[in-house]
Amino acid sequence: RVLATIRRMLLPAPTLRLCTTAPPRLIIVLALAAAPFTAAAVVEPTLPTVISGTATAVGNTGMTVNGSVHPHGLHTRYFFEYGPDEKYGTRSPTTELPPRLAAYYRVEWNDGYAGWYERNGPIPYHAEGGVSGGFVRYLGPTSDDHNHDDGIGTLQLSAYMYTGPLRDPKNMSVYLAAGDPDLRGAKVSLAVRGRDWVANGTELIWWTQSQSNLERGTQPGWQRANWAYTGFMLTDALESGQWENVSFRLRHDSEQWSFGGYWTKQSNYERYSYWPIDQTQAHNNYDFIFVLAFVDPQNPPLGAHDLDNFELVYRNKSLVFPSNGGRLIESPESQADPAVVTDGWRNGPDRMWHSAENPQAPLEFVYAFDNLVTIQAVQLHQNTDWPAKEVECLVSQDGKTFSALSQQTLPQQGTPGANYGFALETGLSAQATHFKLRILSGYQAERWGLGEIEVFGTGATMLPDDELYEVNTDITGLVPGTKYHYRLVAINDIGTSWGQDQTFLVATDNQPQVRTGVCTRITDSTAKIEGRVNPMGRRTTFHFEYGPDASYGQTTDSTYAGLQNVPRTVFANVNGLRPATTYHYRVIAVNEEGESFGADATFRTAPNN
Repeated sequence: RVLATIRRMLLPAPTLRLCTTAPPRLIIVLALAAAPFTAAAVVEPTLPTVISGTATAVGNTGMTVNGSVHPHGLHTRYFFEYGPDEKYGTRSPTTELPPRLAAYYRVEWNDGYAGWYERNGPIPYHAEGGVSGGFVRYLGPTSDDHNHDDGIGTLQLSAYMYTGPLRDPKNMSVYLAAGDPDLRGAKVSLAVRGRDWVANGTELIWWTQSQSNLERGTQPGWQRANWAYTGFMLTDALESGQWENVSFRLRHDSEQWSFGGYWTKQSNYERYSYWPIDQTQAHNNYDFIFVLAFVDPQNPPLGAHDLDNFELVYRNKSLVFPSNGGRLIESPESQADPAVVTDGWRNGPDRMWHSAENPQAPLEFVYAFDNLVTIQAVQLHQNTDWPAKEVECLVSQDGKTFSALSQQTLPQQGTPGANYGFALETGLSAQATHFKLRILSGYQAERWGLGEIEVFGTGATMLPDDELYEVNTDITGLVPGTKYHYRLVAINDIGTSWGQDQTFLVATDNQPQVRTGVCTRITDSTAKIEGRVNPMGRRTTFHFEYGPDASYGQTTDSTYAGLQNVPRTVFANVNGLRPATTYHYRVIAVNEEGESFGADATFRTAPNN
């Protein structure tokens, strides 16, 4: 791919011949010498930067391994190798780094509930009082959600939306990425406001739900994994009673997540089953939710909270997106920039294309692919001002002869909001080097327009972001009591990079595993102390010890930690502390097979104001 790029850059100088057997660094020097641009405009390709990260138990026969890769903008693959010594001998499947964070979903709630729900139906909508218009409000549940009581605990569903084909039939789905969005490392931003809010120990957090057996649909036997993003809490932003802007990344490090689990009283452990966080985030095909977690049904949260200006930036897997190998080679004449139909935005000001006045014949967009691809789905989004009506999709394997792929009628407007103004065709299987979209008619004679054009399938080489990626995978079939070596390996066109050797000891029993965590929300008399607990499949409780020295002297209440076999975040709020004082603390977990102690940690309270 590097050589192909250099050849294209050197086309104006046909007398220069490249030696394809020369080392890549020499080739770059030749390109700099002959190409009609300065050396400062070229970044020399480099090996990926690789760091092996932590490992945590999945019961006593598996582990989740983490690491990070910086691809330096080049297409990069990775795997973990592992074994009983530094010869390793076994490796996980090779996986591509996902494409760029360049797909955007935004809602400002200025025209209604916009397809968002709470436990009883569409979330209550208010036309005025938001940051710049409307907003939605969570008023509190009529009942608690106990489906995950033996996992992360009792929940209340604040606000959620469906992302794919698996949903309650009476509700709408926004079908992000044709129903299979990749949220690994996604960016989230929104405005929140508390209304007489009293948390009573709950935390407002992000929640992802994905189904591992799509073939079952919503029929009995479906299996959905639920993961809570416990690496960031929105709760503090509710305290002021004013609109507060919040932004965070869904860091793709398993240490930042807690498996939601199930509730054995409902026998729903077969439904809410485990699926690795890497797969759950890569295929968010059901919904995502803002939940109130760690709810005490005897002391629930009080008040309401509001949401506005929500934006999600996720992985763009469209085949026509430029960094995925799609090139726009033909477009209709218009003063509007045709590039906006592949900029990753569904709609919005300056995010849509429209034709010149009074089109008299079909309008065509033609894309060429760098590779032969297989098209499996086409999703076409509407221009809210100048909506197109009848459209036709065609494919070609030579760029000359095109055959029909599908014909669709776009809705004139999106219901219940602009993000739902699209036509979607799935179940396709067409090999192509070229894709053509023809607009045949419009709802208005003056102009025809489009929002985003998205084409999904396989075969493309998708370039990653030029930033650090967090990666993880589950490794199963391990032998209890064995110490394993592991490391992360990454490969690009320049070569291979190896992370440092790490080790992990697989447990021989089901005694809980614990790790003392950070301390946050420190004042002169209060603090929140955290930890990670793996119940190892047994009913487990936890508490914290704390005090002015390592003999502690005080303990928090014993609290249920569930019975899953993967780690989750636990915490306790302590008060009555002395100002400007150093405190020691540690987490302790107990189940039928034993008691486990976390390492000692310290924090210092703030001075008395």
